[in-house]
Amino acid sequence: MEPEIITHNKNTILEVLSIRIFSISYNHKCILKKFAVLVSTLFISIHTMYANYTHAQRQFIRVALIKQTKQVTCAVHGEYKLIDLEKNIILYKGKYLRRTPITLKNSIYIGRKCLSTKRIRIYPKKYSIIYINGKLRKFRGYIDISAQNNNTLLIVNTINIEYYLRGVLYHEMPFYWPIEALKAQAVAARTYALYRMKENRSHTYDVTSDIYSQVYGGRNAERYRTNVAIRKTRGEVLLYKGDIIPAYFHSNCGGHTEDANELWGYNIPPLKGRICKFCKSSPHSKWKKNFRLKDIQDKLNQNGYHLGLIKEIKIIKRDNSGRVKELQIICRDGKSITISGKKFREIIGPNNIKSNLYNVIMKGYYFDLIGKGWGHGVGMCQWGAYNMAKQGYKYKEILQYYYPGTNIVKYY
Repeated sequence: MEPEIITHNKNTILEVLSIRIFSISYNHKCILKKFAVLVSTLFISIHTMYANYTHAQRQFIRVALIKQTKQVTCAVHGEYKLIDLEKNIILYKGKYLRRTPITLKNSIYIGRKCLSTKRIRIYPKKYSIIYINGKLRKFRGYIDISAQNNNTLLIVNTINIEYYLRGVLYHEMPFYWPIEALKAQAVAARTYALYRMKENRSHTYDVTSDIYSQVYGGRNAERYRTNVAIRKTRGEVLLYKGDIIPAYFHSNCGGHTEDANELWGYNIPPLKGRICKFCKSSPHSKWKKNFRLKDIQDKLNQNGYHLGLIKEIKIIKRDNSGRVKELQIICRDGKSITISGKKFREIIGPNNIKSNLYNVIMKGYYFDLIGKGWGHGVGMCQWGAYNMAKQGYKYKEILQYYYPGTNIVKYY
């Protein structure tokens, strides 16, 4: 469940051994040499032990399941411990926890019982199951519940990364797709997760459980075929010049992947964007959406823009992939604003504007967007991976196509 914490101080051990070595008389050179070899061997063992511990820590990811809530319900089927993380003591041990509300007042309450702490951990034994907010949300690993500064609760699931991926893959790619596509997705998702773990190691969690990280459904999302893909690629990640990359992925690129530098300022060759010839036949390669100008005006004003009736929307700048970089919105009173394509899509909604690869067709008080692709467009095109796998490409070839210049290595 959790890596064992090693408390020995290797420097203290070596200092004691060194004192003993130099206290040996000059006449015992043979003994000294043998002892020196022993110390050297011990040093290497301790160093390896610590390296392996640090490496093991990297395999456990912290997933924010719920943020800014006043109450959460929890149940445990099997043995568990309830731990006060502030005092580092066990509050309860039990074999079964019925569905119980956990709330925050001045302290955390479980049912009507005040725990006199603001940080608790629900730590199940190996084969126990934790349920959060109902029977349809069950999780492996352990759950931390913490009071936040804004008087709300944060619920975080800490879990081995391979089990985390089991709860991710089903939500990110259909489980019935070709196994080579699923394996490519497993490596990309693992790489992205490890990148977030590295970036957020000083934060209270590494990733969220929604579309803003990777969609994570816990134990309910596990399927046989996705589990096979994860097992067959265990520990494999994408590195560029020895570093973990943020291996972004999306549904459909519309014929050209996006440069990560355009969206997030991440400027490396594997994420510069490239022509994709494999996703043209997918259901989302082309789309059309009609909008009412008044609805767009309302959404923009709700987000801090002060606009009157909109007369026209113009594309004034595109990036190298053809995606909209800047829009001009002209009002009937003569006022106009410039807004980035990224911001405009965020405000109107990523499911309404499927991608930033589109044209605007004005129709009086309405307008059409005629576009290609679905998603931000950076990294692996999932429908492209699907068609590559259908054509006989292996998962490593798919990954090399969408992340050129990377190496696929066993990270652990």
